[in-house]
Amino acid sequence: MARWRLTEPHYLYTDPDTVWERLETDTVTGRQIRKQYVVPAYFHHEIEADWTDKDEKAVVVCDGHNCQKRDIRFKGDPTPGMKAMDDEAEAISAKFRDKWNIPDNIKWGDGQYTGALTDYFAKQQDKLSREMSQLTESNTRTLEVFMKQTGLQQTQMVELLKILANKSSGEPDATGPTEPDNQRTPAAVATGRRRF
Repeated sequence: MARWRLTEPHYLYTDPDTVWERLETDTVTGRQIRKQYVVPAYFHHEIEADWTDKDEKAVVVCDGHNCQKRDIRFKGDPTPGMKAMDDEAEAISAKFRDKWNIPDNIKWGDGQYTGALTDYFAKQQDKLSREMSQLTESNTRTLEVFMKQTGLQQTQMVELLKILANKSSGEPDATGPTEPDNQRTPAAVATGRRRF
């Protein structure tokens, strides 16, 4: 007979089904409508009202094979929070051990799987937070370098525009050597001809 003892709180689909019922009143006809939904039942291993075996002080579940009178029959696969109470249950649980230990570095014992998995995810979240803060610092440094280079480029552009403005107005550029302008010579001005 395949029987397990719960070592952690569980929501289990049971046989017979646990049904949640909702009453609605139709606003047009005024009739009540009953809707029923199959929901999982909640069992807590430390709450005395949930215990099915008062001597063992435990919630005992089975998969429907050779259940005892007070055992809770559940549908689905066993979980890591269920401790096998017989050889058949141990064999069934062994099939799922690889599935339960997806993160290889999680070490857990009876009643510790959920806590171990939570700790693992908290560590992963901390690691991700550290990596994000390092990435943010790196981006900040890169942005500072970019801003400095952009500022230098803008300064060079302003200087270049000043030089071009001075050249177009005919004023000699104080920063560089003066070149002869394409102005008309006094002889050309006197004759009234254009110089080409």
